[in-house]
Amino acid sequence: MQVNSNLLNDVKTEKKEMTNIDICVAVKELQNLINAKFDKAFLVNNQDGRELILKVHNTEMGTQEIVIGVGKYKYITKTEYDRQKPKNPHSFVMLLRKNLRNIKITKIEQHNFDRIVKITFEWNELKYTLIIELFKDGNVILLDKENKIVMPLRNERFSDRKLIPKEEYKFPAQRDLEPANLEYEVAKKIFKDELQKDEFKDLEMVRIISRIFGLAGVYAEEICKIANMDKNLKNINEEQTEQLYEGIKEFFDLLTNSKPYAIIVEEKTEKEVKDNAKKIIDVSPIELIRYEESNLKEKETENLNIYKKYYENYLNALDEYFSQFILQKDIKKEETKLDKLIRKQERIVNSQIETKAKYEKQSAKNHQKGDLIYANFTEIDEIINTIRSAREKMEWKQIKKIVSENKDNPILSKIESINEKNAELNLKLIAEYGGELGTIKGNVAIDIRESAFENANSYYTKAKKFKNKVSGVIVALEISQKKLEKIRQQTELDAELLKQKQQNIKKKERRVLKWYEKLKWTIIDNYLIIAGKDATTNEIIVKKYLEKNDVVFHTLMEGAPFTVIKNTSEETPSEETLLEVAKFAVSHSKAWKLGLGSADVYWVLPEQISKTAESGEFLKKGAFVIRGKRNFIRSAPLDLGVGIVEYDGEKRITTAPLKTLENSFEKYELIKPGKLKKSNLVKQLLGEFKDYELIDEDIFSTLPPGESEYVNSKDKRLPRRK
Repeated sequence: MQVNSNLLNDVKTEKKEMTNIDICVAVKELQNLINAKFDKAFLVNNQDGRELILKVHNTEMGTQEIVIGVGKYKYITKTEYDRQKPKNPHSFVMLLRKNLRNIKITKIEQHNFDRIVKITFEWNELKYTLIIELFKDGNVILLDKENKIVMPLRNERFSDRKLIPKEEYKFPAQRDLEPANLEYEVAKKIFKDELQKDEFKDLEMVRIISRIFGLAGVYAEEICKIANMDKNLKNINEEQTEQLYEGIKEFFDLLTNSKPYAIIVEEKTEKEVKDNAKKIIDVSPIELIRYEESNLKEKETENLNIYKKYYENYLNALDEYFSQFILQKDIKKEETKLDKLIRKQERIVNSQIETKAKYEKQSAKNHQKGDLIYANFTEIDEIINTIRSAREKMEWKQIKKIVSENKDNPILSKIESINEKNAELNLKLIAEYGGELGTIKGNVAIDIRESAFENANSYYTKAKKFKNKVSGVIVALEISQKKLEKIRQQTELDAELLKQKQQNIKKKERRVLKWYEKLKWTIIDNYLIIAGKDATTNEIIVKKYLEKNDVVFHTLMEGAPFTVIKNTSEETPSEETLLEVAKFAVSHSKAWKLGLGSADVYWVLPEQISKTAESGEFLKKGAFVIRGKRNFIRSAPLDLGVGIVEYDGEKRITTAPLKTLENSFEKYELIKPGKLKKSNLVKQLLGEFKDYELIDEDIFSTLPPGESEYVNSKDKRLPRRK
């Protein structure tokens, strides 16, 4: 939908980049990604720049995608929209994958209230920092622990710093004032001193505020409104300075207690508003006077509604706003391809039409020349014989002279010119047919080496060849026209599909996970089985979810997950159940990654588990002391498959040993330790479970550690979810 640029007067119709205010709020909301592990990175090119996508994973939220825009649109947010990932990764992406794989995010910061975000990754002695610069054309730079540049997304050189490998990274020149300092008297003095600078003399107040704090014009104007001051005021006095400073403090206080929203322009119809005729023209993390309901109503027209849409968090608003440009440009790109395809076929058809007309003209022209020769048959033969005889006695120059001097001669007057090189006479001929045919005139080239009959036959032969060519072109034209019509019909269908796609651009639907789905889990003999994924989830299981009658499994391997049978009865589960759970426990332990065939497992009761270490010992995160008798199950085999089970009112995908899969699961695939990467196995499993609404994350989170491969395929062919 096209939005009139004058419609909202001072409201911009396209926010192309995040301001430092936007970044401040976004960074606060990104804090829930602290401790998330880096998984992969992708670089997506588009017409207006690039998007760097960082795929990260944490226990609570699952897989998340941080998207960073550089180029025309500069932003950082989390995205819920699918992007078409390139098959061949960029060198910068490969570098990130190599250095950051499985390293945790420990900090996400905005640098000095600037348009710069710092993401720190740390693991033991390793430390990397990803610097995201969201000004000018934008850039992303990877730094090592010594603050040296490993690689930038794009090499850049400035007068005071260089963004090239092995150089020490330097931040751009910084400002002295930022929101965190405004409550201090020294900040007020700095502000007053800034106002006295020569560069600000005779400059409008709105521009001064913008430069001091690096604010976008929209926020500088908002400060003037809050302070109840004319934005064009110059050289303000002491009292006005105090008034303005209080307005600035009040404005920045909004960052802590405001609700984010988008400004929507919506096209009306006579009876209703079309859902697809909407466009987000701005997003804001704070309430602005300019976007008060009364101000928006004043700017509405007969054809357009303007209103706010509120969001729970600002990242969602940013995601919807910036994703609309990227996704709609992809659609327009496809539309352009369709247009090019039609134009190409139209050029072929038009060229064939022109060729057909050309051949028809040539056929008619040559046929007419043959007719003119026959109409003047006697005279032409006489001319040919005369010129031949003359040529035996004299040069062409003399012959031309004689012809030129005898223009009144009824025979020689027909000769317009002589082309001695080709032995041709250009004759001016006329044929009087009378009736509808009337008179035909024309110039005809006659070869004096041939008779009039032979010359006429030559033209008729040419006319016939062109006529045959016309027939061939007509056949080709009919084929091309049918192809064009088919392409038009197909492109109309594709255009309609694209239109529907544009109308239905939606986020990836993330299913709300049950508490146990954030862990490893399964159902064995109607018992809910849960297991840890790492040290953090081991702690969570023991401290939060372990209850009196539960049974806890563990292997003798370091780092193995706690596996728990959630038991609501005081009776201990059967030996068959204990063995099945033991198989599940060892299959999700390091034994799988090592490719072992079996491992020893023991089980204990909750009261035997303690976080209190023996005197002089220390328990690291996720570790516990086991006291009392351990009930061993020796050489429990690694036995696992992936399948669909109905539990808690919904069909879900998880893993279980074969016996459980056969007894309780609707469809399953058996796996074993192998050499197939998880990502490749996930792709194959998505194909096997295509009848179910799954995404790669659903399967990825269920798999055991390390690499795997198929054993065989089983399908109970029970009714499936539609």
